[in-house]
Amino acid sequence: MPKKLLVTSLFALCLSGCAERTIDIIDSKGKVVGGCIAGYDWHLYGLQDSIDYMLYVCAKDSLAKGYTISDERLLTLDYTLPKPPNNEPWNKKVAMSQFHAGKITEKKLGYILAAIEYEYQKIVWAAEDDLANGKITQADFNTLEKSARRLWQGE
Repeated sequence: MPKKLLVTSLFALCLSGCAERTIDIIDSKGKVVGGCIAGYDWHLYGLQDSIDYMLYVCAKDSLAKGYTISDERLLTLDYTLPKPPNNEPWNKKVAMSQFHAGKITEKKLGYILAAIEYEYQKIVWAAEDDLANGKITQADFNTLEKSARRLWQGE
């Protein structure tokens, strides 16, 4: 394979799992008062669906306060997560196995992956705040992060 074709193929593969999108939060006078941004790297399945899910999660509080969003298509989607098998919590390992077995769609996989990563991020963000405020030690933070990552990844 020529070197140029190999480099082009690798670059295209990298881009296929990376994406980012933004929406505006708009007040009743049509003025942009905020926004949401969501993006993922190395997310090969359900990428756009994960982004939709996170943009909606970000915008939910603003919508409840009467604001609108620039991508109203997000309001038409059903973000309900399917029940995980055996009443176990969703994690990446379980979600991927259910997807590959044909038991969930790629759209639902994208929503699940976004939801479980978001739960991981909430734990880590809170732990970062606690670490910065001296409420926990670095060792405590490392333990919390590792535990959250195991829940997210299904390790």
